[in-house]
This record gives sequence, structure tokens and C-alpha cells, in this order.
Amino acid sequence: MINFFRKIRRQLLVEKHFSKYLLYALGEILLVVVGILVALQINGWKEQQNQNQLQRVYLNRMVNDLDYDLTNIESVRASLDENQAVIGNFIKTINNSQNKDGLLESAVAYFEKGWIISEFVPSMNTYTDLSQTGNMKVIGNTGLVNDIIAYYGYIAQLENSNNVNKDWITPIDQAVAKETAAFEIDPNTSKLFSNNDQSAAIKNLLLHKALMERNAAGHFWINSSLNGNLQAIKSLTEDLILAIKNELKILGES
Repeated sequence: MINFFRKIRRQLLVEKHFSKYLLYALGEILLVVVGILVALQINGWKEQQNQNQLQRVYLNRMVNDLDYDLTNIESVRASLDENQAVIGNFIKTINNSQNKDGLLESAVAYFEKGWIISEFVPSMNTYTDLSQTGNMKVIGNTGLVNDIIAYYGYIAQLENSNNVNKDWITPIDQAVAKETAAFEIDPNTSKLFSNNDQSAAIKNLLLHKALMERNAAGHFWINSSLNGNLQAIKSLTEDLILAIKNELKILGES
């Protein structure tokens, strides 16, 4: 093809058709420019398609993470409701000194479940990947990017709030462990005591009734705080899933 064009140019020069030669040269240059522009257009289209595909991969991964979070939220909240019932029953029975058998049962349940500090651990694999690799920029919708960043900002606030609550309750838990017969009653540790007299252990709890009530109330408050935060996060999670799915529909149509 190149040789063909060279022959035409040579023939025009030999025949001294300079005007035709100039027009032909300009046409050839224009043809080259058009070819370059077309190639750039194709490359740009391919690059955009690759970027859209990468967007779809990341956004689908994030939807999976958020779906896991929703399931996790419901699981943690169900445990919190169960723990709250245990705590409420323990406080009720410790105030009824006539029901020592019931107190032993409720105390065992309290140290097994009510004493636990529940946590919500989100799935952050995709967000961490996007943040650490700089690939957040592949998501073309800046509004959606802002929503994603804000969501995980709320997650960080929830984690910080729960850590503050744990720091607050820890000294009271330590006092219970140190000053009462908690370990003699806790089903995880009671078997470690060869001469464990649980009747005496219950009497010990009653001697520290004020401390036990304060401890139980503290855990009840922490559970309530986490439950409320999870309810708010659940709503945000559902909204973000919807926003991402809408963006995926747009990408699928492009």
C-alpha cells in the first residue's frame, strides 16, 4: 500500500503536475490524521470499556460486602436482644433475696451472656482495596464515591463508640472479677474450682449487690447504645446497596 502511494507521488512529480501533487500530499496527510484520530478513538473506547468492567467488579464486590454486613447486623442485634433479656432477669432476681435458686440460674446466664461485650465487625475488604490501591478513582460517579467514603466513616465512628464504651465498663468488670465470686459462677471458669460452693458464691454476690447491679446496668446501657448504632448503620447500608445497584444498571447499559 505504501509503495502504491509512492508510485503515484513519483508519477505526479515526473509529469510535473505540481498542483495535483500538493493536493494529493495534503489528502494523504489528512488520511493519516484521520487514521490516527480513529485509532485514538478506538483506544479510548477500549480503555473506557476496561474501566467500566473494573468498576463493575469493584461495585459487585462491595455489594457482596454490604450484604454480609446486613446479615451480620441482624445477627448481632439478635444476640443483643437475648443478652438484654438475660441482664434484665439478673437485675430482677438479685433484688429478690427469697429466690436464691433463681438467682443462681440468672447469675450463670449473666456471666455466660450478659457479661459479654458484643461487637460488629464489618466486611471492609473491597473498601480497603479501593483505598489502599488508589482504585477508588475508577468509580466515575463522584457522588457515589462520596457516599461510600461517608458510609465507612460512619462505620469507623461506630467502632470508636464501642471502644469508648468498652474502656468505660472495663474497670467495673475488673472490680466484679476481683471482689466477687464471679469466676465461681461463670460456667466458663466454675469447673476450675475444686471446692466450689455455689451457695456461698451466691451469698457473695448478694454482699456485692450494688456493684453487680451497676455492672449489669452498664452492660445493658452499652448493648442499647450498640443496638441503636446498628439500627442506623443498617439503614445506611441498605441505602448504599441501592445506590450501587443503580450505578451497576447504568454501567450495564453503557
